Amino acid sequence: MKVLLLFIAISSSLLCEAVSAFATNHSRRHRQRSLSSIFGSDGAAIKELASSTMTSSLADEYAIRAQSDRPNELHWDFIPINNFAEKQNTAGVGTLALKALDSCGHHMAQQERDTMITHSLQCEWSKSSTNVWSINVDRTTKETDDDNNNFPRELDCVLSRIMVQYALSKITTTNPDIEEEAQKGDDEIILHVTLPLPEGLGCQQISLSHENYDDCVRHLFTPLNSEYAQIELVDMVNNNGEVLGSLPRPFVHTFNILHRGIGMIVTNKSIFDTNSNNSGGKSSTPDVYVHQRTSTKRVFPSLYDMFVGGVSTSGEDATWTAAREVAEELGLKRALRVLEQGGDNTSLDNPLSDELFQCTICTSYNRCVVSMFAYTCDTSSETIKWQEEEVAWGGWVPYDVVEVAGKLSIDRLKEEGVWPGTGVDDSEDERVTNDESEAKMKELKSKYNIDEQQEQPWESWDFVPDGLLVWVAWLKWVEGNADIL
Repeated sequence: MKVLLLFIAISSSLLCEAVSAFATNHSRRHRQRSLSSIFGSDGAAIKELASSTMTSSLADEYAIRAQSDRPNELHWDFIPINNFAEKQNTAGVGTLALKALDSCGHHMAQQERDTMITHSLQCEWSKSSTNVWSINVDRTTKETDDDNNNFPRELDCVLSRIMVQYALSKITTTNPDIEEEAQKGDDEIILHVTLPLPEGLGCQQISLSHENYDDCVRHLFTPLNSEYAQIELVDMVNNNGEVLGSLPRPFVHTFNILHRGIGMIVTNKSIFDTNSNNSGGKSSTPDVYVHQRTSTKRVFPSLYDMFVGGVSTSGEDATWTAAREVAEELGLKRALRVLEQGGDNTSLDNPLSDELFQCTICTSYNRCVVSMFAYTCDTSSETIKWQEEEVAWGGWVPYDVVEVAGKLSIDRLKEEGVWPGTGVDDSEDERVTNDESEAKMKELKSKYNIDEQQEQPWESWDFVPDGLLVWVAWLKWVEGNADIL
């Protein structure tokens, strides 16, 4: 078996610690993650990313402009997201982040770019000798008169390790001789990696088998936080949803790094059901499963959500994420069983749809490229079972009620000036006016025989902001598909 030895050299006088990587068994829900196919079983994703000269992402208070002008070089420039705000800014924090992400993903005038950049990371790699490669990451902070220009050192350390992964992928995909030597079991290949750390922690020697990419990532992050390094890995992605590299999940939350996840609407009837009813029109819309978070939840206690959501683990296919999350959150395991038995989304007995669309949502605490799915619950054979410590209430709610309740919840966030989307100060005629909302509420209560004295009136439901952003994207997608709902 071919062995790669990875040396991380850092400024310190401490002794080197030799660490042997161990084999990792990957479940079928994950892609194989050898060095030659880090971001996909066929290497397609990495080849597409490697051929791109420019891309963008988000971390902390910065938009990242990633550019590769030379084959053995990757350059990341950091621009404060607030630099993209208009003088009369009416955009929410999420919309501003999306604007920065989009702007950095396209060509910017050099003069404009140079005035906005406050920090940079430069990664270079080269072949030192027959079996030795060197990877170096340097940091540069622009000198300004702004006392607030203190780029987080820990963020430097985290993102430099993403860049190292990119370099490793380029080395293996652009040097087929490494693959050939690995198969023949020739002499080991040495990689010397120099990169930032918060403090000098010495030098590591990592023995990496050809199949053990995840272990390489964990060892890269161990000097930063040994506990984090053992926690599940997730993927940092760019503006197109392509994987840049993997990192322990806590770092994603600490620095609000753009990552992959799923959203799912759970209905008691297929959203694609277009059978005609007796009136000759479309059949009635399905009910949506809505749940309320417990009051003890650390994030958004007591708020409502019309979706199931979750973060994809590193290398996990989005379909597997969706099947896993709905099984964990609501106890609906049919889709997961189908996948585990070798089926896929096309299987007749799979209640999980294909991926419907992708959207990018940004808030002050969460930035995610969301893959959207639909799950059709067979209420005659499936029973929803949620965890009492997670969910306080859950039930089937008519689709049109969810529509109005969601709109009212968004309007309240706008009125409070905390809506992360567009139009924080939209004019009244773009919202549901008091008269319109009152009329619509009476109509729906009469239609569905809703008790006026219900304990939790749906018109007062406050939904999780992240879910509302996905809901806005969902409504736009439905509007563009005439055969849906």
